[in-house]
Amino acid sequence: MKRPIYTEVDDFLLDDDFIRYAMDATSDKESHWSSYLTASPQVRRAYLKAYHILTHLHDCDLLTPNEVARLKQRVMHTIRMSYN
Repeated sequence: MKRPIYTEVDDFLLDDDFIRYAMDATSDKESHWSSYLTASPQVRRAYLKAYHILTHLHDCDLLTPNEVARLKQRVMHTIRMSYN
């Protein structure tokens, strides 16, 4: 199935595969998203913002390191549950 072309940051942040990739990147996931950006370079800005949000949760002054860790665990747990 062909992946839709995302145009907004929210599009990426609502995609379980993107969240999984940003929070637990592996080479096969990296290859997929690199190919996605090559095929749709107009989405690079939204992609980079979404990626930054997910990979810089620890920079947020609103959450403690423990809260960030729990948030990441909850997000990953929710994504796994959506596949079952």
